[in-house]
Amino acid sequence: MLATSFISCVIGLAVVGAEGETLVVHDDYEQWEWRPIEFNQRRDGRKRMKEGRPLSFEYRGPLFRIAKGFLLPTGRMLEGPDAFKGRSAQLEDIEVGLHGRYSSLIRPGSSYRYEVALKGKGSFHFRAWIGAKHATTGDFRWLGFPNLIKIQVAEQWQVYQGTFQVPVLKSPGFQLPEKVSAAIVVEPGARIGVDEFRLWEIKSSR
Repeated sequence: MLATSFISCVIGLAVVGAEGETLVVHDDYEQWEWRPIEFNQRRDGRKRMKEGRPLSFEYRGPLFRIAKGFLLPTGRMLEGPDAFKGRSAQLEDIEVGLHGRYSSLIRPGSSYRYEVALKGKGSFHFRAWIGAKHATTGDFRWLGFPNLIKIQVAEQWQVYQGTFQVPVLKSPGFQLPEKVSAAIVVEPGARIGVDEFRLWEIKSSR
């Protein structure tokens, strides 16, 4: 089931979820650090520049800047009047959080509520990577990469809210893991500012 979303007119976002909800993601992009650029990042950066694509990170000599809590690039830091509040991230042609931050995070069968502040042009996606192993052979198969959240972003900062569930993707004999991984995805041609991204798992009433 694709997420449904609406624009909230509030200035900030609630930190505490409702009763029966568990906060599983809280990304405010306030703290950043400089880290050495790894070999794969240099290789990807040269390829992007040759293709005329924007770099997915900002760099200073042999270092790149990344939001704390992530393992791989998180876009460029926004601050001052360009930020939602404090500091934010600007994403272009990038996949954020699949390795580490949102790895093995989303439980199939559970419902989730989200809040996120966005601005820019194009679409913001929070996309699942759904794979499964065969119960008998142990073979692995990707079943799909559905968007759990998809939002067409406004030019000015807006707060979006909604809910989602992992869609049912069946393949006979294959069993889903307890949790699947996900990532923020901003496709080529889009430029998205993001801040205050939160996910709550909603406790089942059954």
